Amino acid sequence: MAAERNTPKTRIIDIQDEKTLGALGPQLNRLLNAQPGLAAMLFINPVLAMKEAGVKFSRPVVHHILSRLRHRPALRQRREELEAHLKEILCELPRPNNSAWLSRTLFEKLQLQALDIGDLTPGYTSPQDSAVEKRLQALRPKRTHRYSHLPPRPRRTGRVRLQALPPSVRRLDLDANLPELKPAKRTPKRLSLEDLYFYKDSSPVARDLLELAIIQRRGLRLHSRYSYRLIKEGKRNNVFRRWFRKVTLPEPEIKK
Repeated sequence: MAAERNTPKTRIIDIQDEKTLGALGPQLNRLLNAQPGLAAMLFINPVLAMKEAGVKFSRPVVHHILSRLRHRPALRQRREELEAHLKEILCELPRPNNSAWLSRTLFEKLQLQALDIGDLTPGYTSPQDSAVEKRLQALRPKRTHRYSHLPPRPRRTGRVRLQALPPSVRRLDLDANLPELKPAKRTPKRLSLEDLYFYKDSSPVARDLLELAIIQRRGLRLHSRYSYRLIKEGKRNNVFRRWFRKVTLPEPEIKK
């Protein structure tokens, strides 16, 4: 179902279902191609960019667009399976990246015992495949002393200390073994994903919540309305906005 309304300012295209979205694809492309600067904002948030172009979507269509853009097909399928399974068990939409919701779900709804995690850190997978890394290291050329008039090693003129970045949540190792932990004296009101990691073997639901959170973190980041406005006005830097100033979308050829 789609409706077009003529207003004094602009012509609104109202899209209420996925079928209409597919049917009006070429028309939406032409609409955005007429505003190439606005089309470039599709990388920031496609729904907000198309809304500025004069397109209105229903909530199910917005969810359909954003969910398809965030992940590749395999990850999207797994995410949808986890969301449906957890929603059926918890009777609400899972929000594992919300620390307060996570705490209430584990300790009030699932009645899990709070654990004394202390200073323990989770296990992480390697950012690179070990076999590939070993092969690439073997291909590196050996060091040579190209400039004979220079010393083989530079003189030390000072020390530079670099602080290592914390490992990404996206690399949490779901298959690693966990140590046995004692019960905590207090139940935390908020639970981070790093702490949720130590509950992954306590309940299948906790493990599924952690896997869903990791998949959500792996998705393409789409900016909020506030962030979108700042980027468009040039008040906030963004790599896509810096690289892409004009975008042209494919349009079907008009048969003569």
